Amino acid sequence: MFESNEILKTLTGRGLVSAEGCEPARVRYRLVVERREGGIVAYGNLYGSSAGLRPIWLEPDAQLRLSNGRRLNISVTDLVGDVAEFESTGPVGAL
Repeated sequence: MFESNEILKTLTGRGLVSAEGCEPARVRYRLVVERREGGIVAYGNLYGSSAGLRPIWLEPDAQLRLSNGRRLNISVTDLVGDVAEFESTGPVGAL
């Protein structure tokens, strides 16, 4: 049995975020993997240059490549300066 909103793991590292029609942006990330009633979700922060993150923020679908090579479909939900918030938009597999 598990509690609702159980944090399974937190990952940090350097990665690459990209979106169709945009130049990829190098970022540092903090990624939280959490179990909720509807399944497993991921969310967190991206730290990079606002110039690189802004075009990606304007696109509805993006992808984060983690330092271990795995990829996660995300949506960048907020951008303030050089810090962006994101959430997963698809299945969160083994990270």
